[in-house]
Amino acid sequence: MKNFITILFLTIGFALNAQYYSISYIQVPVEDQAEVARLETQYWSKVAQANIDAGNQSAWGLFARVGGSSDTWTHAFVNVYESIDQMMNLTIWNPEEVLGISASEIATNTMYTGYAVHHWKIQDQIVGENSDFSVWNYGRPDNLGGFVGDNIENWKPYFEKNNTGRLNWGIATKILPANQSTATVMTWDGYESAADAIKVLAGESNEGAGPSNTNVGEYMPDGFMNRVVVQTVMWVD
Repeated sequence: MKNFITILFLTIGFALNAQYYSISYIQVPVEDQAEVARLETQYWSKVAQANIDAGNQSAWGLFARVGGSSDTWTHAFVNVYESIDQMMNLTIWNPEEVLGISASEIATNTMYTGYAVHHWKIQDQIVGENSDFSVWNYGRPDNLGGFVGDNIENWKPYFEKNNTGRLNWGIATKILPANQSTATVMTWDGYESAADAIKVLAGESNEGAGPSNTNVGEYMPDGFMNRVVVQTVMWVD
């Protein structure tokens, strides 16, 4: 898994007011992907729902990457929380208590060939509608504060006032892992279809020119480090 840890990439419209989320990036061989999806949607989603009902987290989702190469992640789990204390409490994942099944019986990690977890803090978002496909944009601005502020003050109102095809949008800053080469910020844009999402990457969408007073090009002159399209497999909140 050559580039698994260094390649960054989410997505989605978090239809809630949560402040933090973790993304678990996994790489699963083609022959095991259906079984991983079955176990996660049939069993682990119920554990997540129990956590949500108990107030221990706000949402859970499984996403599949659209496209990519054989040495990169194929799926991602997103767990959304109200606080860092919630996000770091791993004791809530107890299928035996919820389902009467031991974790070993429904484990999927034995089928992973790569695994990494990143933690993020939501800075702002447009909740909008749930989306089946999303573009996750990862960047490392020269001026992180300026980039985040510009997105909140200029781009968010622009998306709210104009029909750009987005169903939702958000921006978050990295908590961990933190180093000198990985992304420090990510934005997500939700769309109705894979074609709508890919048209954005191809420069063929109806996004328009953007707000006239933006300075994001100065804050991040080289653009995003990585842009990935994902499909929602299951979302629980």
